[in-house]
Amino acid sequence: MSLSLDVRGLSGGYDRLVVFRDVTFQLAQNETIGILGANGAGKTTLLKTIAGLLPAFAGNIKFDGREVGGMAAYSRARAGLVLVPEGRQILTQLSVRQNLELSRAANRYPESGYHDRLAEVLSIFPRLRERLDQPGGALSGGEQQMLAIGRALLLDPKLLMLDEPTQGLAPIMVRQVLAALLSLKGRIPTIVVEQNRTFLADLVDATFSMRGGSLKTGATIIASL
Repeated sequence: MSLSLDVRGLSGGYDRLVVFRDVTFQLAQNETIGILGANGAGKTTLLKTIAGLLPAFAGNIKFDGREVGGMAAYSRARAGLVLVPEGRQILTQLSVRQNLELSRAANRYPESGYHDRLAEVLSIFPRLRERLDQPGGALSGGEQQMLAIGRALLLDPKLLMLDEPTQGLAPIMVRQVLAALLSLKGRIPTIVVEQNRTFLADLVDATFSMRGGSLKTGATIIASL
C-alpha cells in the first residue's frame, strides 16, 4: 500500500501542556479518512501539528515518504500538505478573487498554470464565480467555506486536511460542501475532522475517534438518512 501520510507515536500540545499523545495512523494515497470527536478532544491540535503550525513533542510525521517533522509550516504547504483551518480564516476585506490570488503568490504559479487551476476550482464551486468581485465578508458562511477550500485547492495539494468544514453551516450549504468534496474523492488524499457524523458517513473510507487526546480506530458512524 502506497502511503500519503504515516504518523507514528505523535504527541503535541501548547507550551508544556500535552493535548494529544502517542497518535499513530496511516493515510493511503487517494483515501479519505474522518476523525470524530467532541470539542477539546485534541483534533484541531493534531492537524496543526501535522501541518507544522505547532511543534511535535514526540513522534514522527512522514509525508509522501519524507520525514517532515523538522520542516516549517510554509515548506510543508509548498510540498503539498495543506490545511483548511477551523473558522475558514479568509480575509474579509479582500474580494473573493483576491483571496484566491493569495494562493498563487504562495505557490509561485506561472500565470497560465494559475488560470487553468482557477478555472477548475470555479467549476467545483460555481457560486464563487458569481461572487469573484464581492468582499469575502459579504459571503455567507457556506460560501466562505467554499472559498477557504478553493484557496487550498489552488495550492495544488497532495494531501488536504479540513478542520470542521460544516461548522455553523445551514443544511443546504453542508450538502453543497459535501458534493464538492465527493467530486474530489479518490483524487486527493484527505483528512476530515468533524463532529457531524452524517457528513462523514457520506464521505470517508474509514473513521477514527479522538477522546481525551487519544486516537481510536473503528469509530461507529451512522449511515446517512
